[in-house]
Amino acid sequence: MKTLLNHLQFVTRYVFISFVTSLALLTVFIYSAYQHGTFSTYIYGLSIPSYYYLVCLLLTLMLTPLLYSNKVAVLIIIPKVLLDIFLLADILVFNIYRFHIDMLFIEMAIFDFQGIGLSWGMSLLVIIVAIAVVALQVFIYGKAKQLANMKTALVNIGIISLFLLGQGIHIWGNYTKQESILTYTPYMPYYAPITSTGMMKKLQKKFPELLVVNTSSNEPIIENKVSSQRFNYPIKPLVFDESDNNTPLNVLLFVVESWRADMLTSDITPYISEFAKKSHQFENHYSGGNVTVSGLFSLMYGLNPSYLASAQSAPFKHQSMLTKSFAQQGYNISSYSGSNFNRFAMKAMFFGEISEPLYIYPKQGSSSKNDKQVADNVIADIKSASRDKPWFKFVFLTSSHHDYDYPEQHRKFIPTPKVTAEFLVNKHINAQPFLNDYQNSLHYIDSLFKKIHQAVIDIGQDKNTVIIITSDHGEEFNDNEQGYWGHGSNFTQAQTRVPLVMHIPGGNDLVKQINRSAHVDIVPTLLRHVLNSTSPLSNFSSGFDLFDLPMQRGVAMASYIDKAYLVGNTVYSSGLLTNKYHIDDLNKKPDTINYQQLQILRQQDSHFLQ
Repeated sequence: MKTLLNHLQFVTRYVFISFVTSLALLTVFIYSAYQHGTFSTYIYGLSIPSYYYLVCLLLTLMLTPLLYSNKVAVLIIIPKVLLDIFLLADILVFNIYRFHIDMLFIEMAIFDFQGIGLSWGMSLLVIIVAIAVVALQVFIYGKAKQLANMKTALVNIGIISLFLLGQGIHIWGNYTKQESILTYTPYMPYYAPITSTGMMKKLQKKFPELLVVNTSSNEPIIENKVSSQRFNYPIKPLVFDESDNNTPLNVLLFVVESWRADMLTSDITPYISEFAKKSHQFENHYSGGNVTVSGLFSLMYGLNPSYLASAQSAPFKHQSMLTKSFAQQGYNISSYSGSNFNRFAMKAMFFGEISEPLYIYPKQGSSSKNDKQVADNVIADIKSASRDKPWFKFVFLTSSHHDYDYPEQHRKFIPTPKVTAEFLVNKHINAQPFLNDYQNSLHYIDSLFKKIHQAVIDIGQDKNTVIIITSDHGEEFNDNEQGYWGHGSNFTQAQTRVPLVMHIPGGNDLVKQINRSAHVDIVPTLLRHVLNSTSPLSNFSSGFDLFDLPMQRGVAMASYIDKAYLVGNTVYSSGLLTNKYHIDDLNKKPDTINYQQLQILRQQDSHFLQ
């Protein structure tokens, strides 16, 4: 036992002494992200290295058994060596490309290093630096062995306390939208600070004077100016053609939770299916992710989901150009959702300083009741809307999220499962009952859309309203026979390909598009064809005009933990590990890798960062 304690003390001593090099490297990132702020901002910035210190300490402690053998004891420096080499390389990569190193970048550097701009000279320099890092850590390891009397217990308690204080500040800063605190997150590599919206809501009720949400807005929210921050969105102010004297069109953006592309059928969604026949249909359409936040972000911003963290750092200041532009052009903006958009700062990012009467989020206890309340509110507002002012309405219905909730009269597809989550214990259970349950929920949502659309017709606004119907992401029912259910786990088409129907009044030449489209295309299409924006799309979007799609294009996507690029029919997924598979089949691996197209998509991920 004494020997073990001695070894543990040595490990903590070594990590503490050696962390000075990592601290110096982390300071580069912290300095890059720094903004003038309050005292809490300074404390939070100082606390960030403790996050990396504790991770490094934990990993090194796991190697403690190596100290029982003198021949391999020095290998405990591995976590520290890897951390410093990674930080050194990431400083270079982030300064050039404005994204952090991931496993996909490492793979591209190995197999296509010239394609990403690495010369042989640079490669040699990397090897020399890596050797120098190893040599330095071996030297520090030796010095740590000589300082046997050095005690670090109190120091580590202090570091843990600083970490907890810093994370507490971030929880507060995230809830109250403190830009000077949130701006660090996209700049720090593999940094995932703690958030707790639920806890902060409870505290706000008790201490409303202490928890005031910061709008971070020194300008009117409808101003359409270039950002002065590192997130350069838009690159240039948007320009609109004011010579068009036509009556402004209303816009209804109707989004269905977890609705995959092959579920738009006459049996499952009969009304929308008929509506689609009189509208433009995009049959090869992909979301920006396999989870709600990345899917909706790409939909509402027209940007790759890689920019999510940058937008979250100042959500009011970096509000979506979609709603900003509609507001600037005199539209009434309203949101109706069965989901809580306060999560991930989506409410502020998508709708800015929207007033509570225009932000409908009922809490009836079940998603089917919530959705009915949402639909009722949309219908009432459509019927009472002033004809003198156009409107933009965002509607998000969530009954089709697991557990798939719907009234009994919509139990059309049977049998349904007795235990709705039985697939959690039997990954390869018969999928049909669960699929039936899911289809019933979509059938219910279809009936709600019918009522909403009928209300538009009843007041004579159907000839003056653009209607877009789509989803945030798809839903899998073990389609790939690898035990995947729901969403957020892979990027095959079951989880990422979604319906897109767009009805534009007066359009006689209906499009049935088979070229690949994506959520990032919807914002530029609306701003160009509804608001008559004449700005280059690349100034405010990662996407294309849906009516001018290229023959071939890639799509960037993301989950909560991974990001992926769809090139051709191959998904390149990158997180802690890389994975490559066919978009239709997780089990099918590609024969070749298109690094050139991957590089184009990676460059899009830094286009709006400076």
